[in-house]
Amino acid sequence: MSKYRIKVHVELEECDESENHEITQNSDGSFSTVITEKDAISIDMCEKSVLQTAYPTIRKAVSNHFSQISKKKPK
Repeated sequence: MSKYRIKVHVELEECDESENHEITQNSDGSFSTVITEKDAISIDMCEKSVLQTAYPTIRKAVSNHFSQISKKKPK
C-alpha cells in the first residue's frame, strides 16, 4: 500500500503592500493575505490570519490529491 507525505509551508514576511484581508491566489498557486503590523504582533490575530489563508490551500491540495487518486487504476 502506498504512503503519502504531507508538506506545509507557511511564510510570514514584512511587505510594502496595502492591507487586504481578502485571500488571494498568487500566480504560483499559493494563497496570501496582507495584515497590519498590529495584527502581525497579536498572536490571536496572526494565528487567525494564518489559518484563514491556509484553508483554501488545504482545500485545493486535498481536491488535487483525490483527483489524482481517482485516476489511478485499482490494484
